[in-house]
Amino acid sequence: MNSQANRTLYDLIRAYLHSLGTSRTTVVALKSYIDAVGRLKCTPEDFRPMLARLNTVIKNTEPKVIPLVHLIEAFETEMESFRESSLELEKKRAVDVLTQKLEHFETATATVTANCMNCIAPDDFIIVHSTTAYIRNALVRAHRELQRTFKVLALKQDFIRTKELVNDLAYHRVDHLLIPEYNLSHYLKSATKLFIGAVSVSSDNQAVTGVGTANVVSLCHWYHVPVYLFVESIKFAHKSLPDQHIYNEEQDKTEADFTFHIRTFSHDFIDLAMVDHLVTEMGEIPRPTG
Repeated sequence: MNSQANRTLYDLIRAYLHSLGTSRTTVVALKSYIDAVGRLKCTPEDFRPMLARLNTVIKNTEPKVIPLVHLIEAFETEMESFRESSLELEKKRAVDVLTQKLEHFETATATVTANCMNCIAPDDFIIVHSTTAYIRNALVRAHRELQRTFKVLALKQDFIRTKELVNDLAYHRVDHLLIPEYNLSHYLKSATKLFIGAVSVSSDNQAVTGVGTANVVSLCHWYHVPVYLFVESIKFAHKSLPDQHIYNEEQDKTEADFTFHIRTFSHDFIDLAMVDHLVTEMGEIPRPTG
């Protein structure tokens, strides 16, 4: 794949991260990979080199989609452990391995959802910001299945994910209040918890998060509102924050006949020191130190 094709793929993955979140993006990417392998037409000699080129591109997105990186690395290791006698058997083996990885990841995500549900207590007033699918599902299921009585303070950020959240809460009659993100200060003394997710957690204890999350976490930390970070354990990276490749660009934006030349970043990051409860599919775990 040439560099322009790579950049197009990276832009597409960032768009998915922005609208779907990391976990759903990982699922969509793996399903697309499985479909592509099934439809691929090539010579037996070209099959593995073509997979290798695609794997390299996937592992170098901006930012890195760490669960997808880990799953692709595990896929590569398993593929190296055998050689099938025909192209069709090679393709079948690749699909089988990827499908297994996908199922394991979806199981971990479902367990994180269940653990998130268990963190919701009666009379909670929970702040949510650019929510992941499993936090959104946990809120709905805690209300519907566990019959918990609580209220959600939804911070309006990007249109797509805020719309999904508000639609789900309204449809399932979950008590909620929608406010602009910049009005959060009016509710910090009454909020009981903040729920957030992350793209990844780096080896130097920094969580890569959606844009705006760092400001919200900082305010909650200052006002002693407990911060809950929900992540699958596969999102823990082996490398430090600079190696997570958070995308940034300089651009011109014109408003009312005035042009601003600004630098923007695709994601925020927060120090785990500001997280009070770190929850994975294994339950709450101690925050890493050092």
